[in-house]
Amino acid sequence: MRQKPIFLFFTILVITFFPYSAIAILSAPEVFVSSHALTQADTLLVVVKNQSAGISGRLGSVKMRFFRSENNKDWIALVGMPVNKNPGTYNLVITIPGKALFTKNIKVSKRNFKITTMPMTPELLKKGYTPNKIINTVKNEENKTINKVLNNIDLISYVNKPFIYPLSEIKIVGDYGDIRASHNNKIQHLGADLKAPKNTFLYAVNDGKITIIKNLPDYGNTAIINHGLGVYSLYLCYCSPFAFFNKNKGC
Repeated sequence: MRQKPIFLFFTILVITFFPYSAIAILSAPEVFVSSHALTQADTLLVVVKNQSAGISGRLGSVKMRFFRSENNKDWIALVGMPVNKNPGTYNLVITIPGKALFTKNIKVSKRNFKITTMPMTPELLKKGYTPNKIINTVKNEENKTINKVLNNIDLISYVNKPFIYPLSEIKIVGDYGDIRASHNNKIQHLGADLKAPKNTFLYAVNDGKITIIKNLPDYGNTAIINHGLGVYSLYLCYCSPFAFFNKNKGC
């Protein structure tokens, strides 16, 4: 009888040894994110703990700018959500040398802003202003003056301590994001109205460079302080001229 051939199959296991550095798993960075669910007009705070330098990040297509914390160990970034930010989910990506890529989804929801009538101060009424005239002037003239300043971004921070309130006593009479309307004309209020008696000290909210002091027809006495990295504070005084007072250094 003819013997059938026997086929033997051998599996050769090849083990390749790689240096440890080639297969080392990057450690996860220590990152604090203030919230994963925001609404229009909110601010996102991101803190990267105990890192030296070279940190970069973005939220969606918006580049983040990091600055050193007061303890000189952490890195901080602030990302403001515009009042007209499109609702949706945005990918937060932070790149840190020697660390695994940090990613997180941030959801931005629509906010229902309050609709109010355009407030009229006695000073504006004396000048013959109407709500429609104010809205048109602010849209077409004064906002252009302010945005020209705000569009300049210094790539360094002038801040090395926490922010403070501009007044010792805070009494809000107009909320940020309120929609001021007059008939079919409207404008969104991009600030908070604070009420205070005359001759009240006005504090700069932090260190920075005063980039403009000017009397605008509708906004009144206007000052803008540049705190660096695209962070500005605006001060609009409808009544009398003002001088800034630094709590730590005096006038």
